[in-house]
Amino acid sequence: MSKVSIDCSYSLGDEYKTIKKRASKIVGKYLNDSADLISFDDFKKKVFFKSERLVPKKNSRRIRVMLLFSNPHPLSVKKGMFLSPNAINKENLFWPIMNDSGWFSIPKEKRNPEYLCKTFLGGKYQSPFEFIFYCYYLFPTDYPEDIPKIFGKSFFKKVIIPESEACFANTIKKSKVDAIVTFNKTIFNEVAEDGVKTFIKRLHSGKIVYSNLKKVEGETRIYLTYPTGWFYHKEYFNLRKRNLKKIKLSLCKFVDR
Repeated sequence: MSKVSIDCSYSLGDEYKTIKKRASKIVGKYLNDSADLISFDDFKKKVFFKSERLVPKKNSRRIRVMLLFSNPHPLSVKKGMFLSPNAINKENLFWPIMNDSGWFSIPKEKRNPEYLCKTFLGGKYQSPFEFIFYCYYLFPTDYPEDIPKIFGKSFFKKVIIPESEACFANTIKKSKVDAIVTFNKTIFNEVAEDGVKTFIKRLHSGKIVYSNLKKVEGETRIYLTYPTGWFYHKEYFNLRKRNLKKIKLSLCKFVDR
């Protein structure tokens, strides 16, 4: 597996059979495949799964930015890099839009999972930033809302949320993150001091959406931008580029103040 792949598990106890049954309906195509992406152990009553996290080993002098996502997509975990091409090998919109917005410069012909993984782990790319790629929830699904559907509200609330909160806070502290950009409103509301109800129209109007992180020492700013796969406007590419350019400018001013 890729260097960004991490092995995870949940002990399910008395809820094992129910969770396994729901998982077979929602992520059944990924169960017990050759990549061991998700597997259930009937004896131990545990689910084992692969997730992803990319934290560069060396901390350069560049501004350290966490790119915060909801949870891994199974295909990206299998291919070895965040936001890998989809089932028909189409590039995720994240890469050309971030590239064209000036966040980094990587030619299209080199943007394959293996190269991107090696490049971002080694910090060998043109950018004023050093990036951490991070999923708030570890379990891989096609859609973020599938996680509570699989595990149930009780397990999600009592086990997954507290574990996610603790791991996120620890990563922010240890990795010395200067600022965060997230692409998911639910995750923004989970970690920001000031959440939002709606935001797309605000972005359309040229505004930026941001807040400070809650439950962390110091002042760390988090920005909310369009979802990675958002294309529901004829000018979607330019709208997303404009917003990311504004965030980039604001972020640099905030860190350098």
